[in-house]
Amino acid sequence: MALTGSSDDIPLMRHPIMEISQFHFLEQVDCVLANFQACEPHKVPKPIPTLLVIRIIEFDDVDKHIPESDGEVKFLQCQDLCSDDECIPTSTSTMSSNYFAEAISAICENDVTAFEKLLKQHPQLTDSRSRGGRSLLTFAVLHDRLRVVQLLHKKGQQFSDGDDNGDTAIHWATVGDARKSVKYILSLPRATGEMQWILLKDRQGITPIHLAAMLGRTKILKMFTAAVTDYDNFYQCVDRIGQSPLHYAASCARAECCEILLDERLGLPIDQKDNNRHTPLMCAAASSYPGAEECVRLLGRRKSYSITARNNRGRTALHLAIMSCNSTVVDVLLNELACPPETFDNDARTPLHYAAQRGQLDIVEKLLAVNARNATRDCFGVSPAHYAAQGGHRRVVSRILASAGGMDQYDSDGRSCFMWAVIADQEDMVCHFLANFEPDRSYRDKYGYTVLHHAAQVGSLRLVKLLVKEGWNIHDVDHANATPLHLAAGKGCTDVVRLLIMVGANGEQGDSQGRTPIFYACLGGQAHTLKVMISELNCKASHTDKLGRTALHCAAFAGFTACIEVLLDESDCPIYKEDVDQLTALHIACERGKYDCVKHLLQCGAAVNALSKVEDATPLSCAQVNGHQQVFRIRTNHV
Repeated sequence: MALTGSSDDIPLMRHPIMEISQFHFLEQVDCVLANFQACEPHKVPKPIPTLLVIRIIEFDDVDKHIPESDGEVKFLQCQDLCSDDECIPTSTSTMSSNYFAEAISAICENDVTAFEKLLKQHPQLTDSRSRGGRSLLTFAVLHDRLRVVQLLHKKGQQFSDGDDNGDTAIHWATVGDARKSVKYILSLPRATGEMQWILLKDRQGITPIHLAAMLGRTKILKMFTAAVTDYDNFYQCVDRIGQSPLHYAASCARAECCEILLDERLGLPIDQKDNNRHTPLMCAAASSYPGAEECVRLLGRRKSYSITARNNRGRTALHLAIMSCNSTVVDVLLNELACPPETFDNDARTPLHYAAQRGQLDIVEKLLAVNARNATRDCFGVSPAHYAAQGGHRRVVSRILASAGGMDQYDSDGRSCFMWAVIADQEDMVCHFLANFEPDRSYRDKYGYTVLHHAAQVGSLRLVKLLVKEGWNIHDVDHANATPLHLAAGKGCTDVVRLLIMVGANGEQGDSQGRTPIFYACLGGQAHTLKVMISELNCKASHTDKLGRTALHCAAFAGFTACIEVLLDESDCPIYKEDVDQLTALHIACERGKYDCVKHLLQCGAAVNALSKVEDATPLSCAQVNGHQQVFRIRTNHV
């Protein structure tokens, strides 16, 4: 996990380092054809991309009824059809449901005679729909039963009628590779002004052409493109997120479909961008389908400058190929298409950052071989080697640092790769650095933190033990004169606190403001750690800092009632103690509007009318001046 934090954290987290997230090329969206269940068995050929999330046909059972080839589909047995709830018509009797299931069974078995008989005896079947809003025509075209299709069309069923998801008969004919049905549908005349059926969209804006491109239905796709009449506006054939059929073909590595769609007559721009500024080349580069490199090669050669196009996150096709672990695509981009190895995303990260963060040694080697710089830093000042160290990728770290002359690298905060390994609690990586790089025991980052400070703050007991054993000084202080014990207490790392005190850390040592580790525990709201330090480790809670404030003042300032309870129950910390401005802990809590703290302090006997002569203020006036009416009311009740 990457380093993140807020401005309230100890300086280690002052500048967030954003994690390169797992690539989701398109946002998760609804499937094309919603939950087409057992009686509708045709599924997208495996494999489904793991990183490239496109609109796909989703089914309940992943392992059943997979097409054995693009043109061969396994049909269900009659009993499966009749027993499936999807086949039950909406708002009909049980008897009608049985007739509907029998009709579907007849379609599957290509028993036209039985189907005609059923239709003659029960003409209402032409108006029946499954629970997905699918008619008998849907099942007929899906199974490519041309005679049944013609019969139903003569009975008045329309090919342009959609199911609940807006998918028409021609959508389903494409899914089932029903070439005879498609040819018949395309031969029918259309009414004047009626949209071409191949351009009809479902609720996600997907046309039959999209489906043909995605599923690799090349013969059907050729029929569709031959039927296009409005070439000038064909480029507007995009789905709801702006993807054209060419995007779909590239996403599923359908090189032959890409060739068909690149016909100049169609006018599809090869670098057309969707709503997220993804081009078809990016889709192909991110695809996990076999043969993606062929699509990348085809699209890249057709328009070479599209190789460096960037999406809305600034990522190029090379970034996306690395995120998808497409080593062969990376080869094509670097060696055949001469893709620049050093392009920057919106966070100034190069492909080498991405490969290093994922531990992809082979891709790191390829990038370094074409002169990718090993020390390029992103907008957070972080190099590829840092991300590799964070992920525990020892071989990648060694390779990158070897290319840099064997020297450690430092981010904009002065943190070495070794420090990043410690912060990420990568024990094996830490041992690797100790064995091979001899890190400086006294080195500090820009905040004065040593490696031991980092280990204590992240609460890694194993690494703290290891670093102490390897010679790091438990008494080293940062720029605020805080020791590793201070940071561990502030983060609530109780086991680390206990260990450091056991090996000699001073629990009473103050920082530059005179605050002991007890203060840090209170400011961090670490009540359990505070209790252990007081009751088990004998740390004193009566110290005052340079402003005369006690740990109780700090707990009230931060608003941690649990810490106030521990201090008052477990220690001799005085509740009436005043700081240099004669303010008590109750003054501080009222001034900050900490309702629960005020309530608890009053219950424990805090002075209600304590007057600070320096500030000329009582707790009541502190609450009133700062607009904390709820605190003001509770104080008034105790006057």
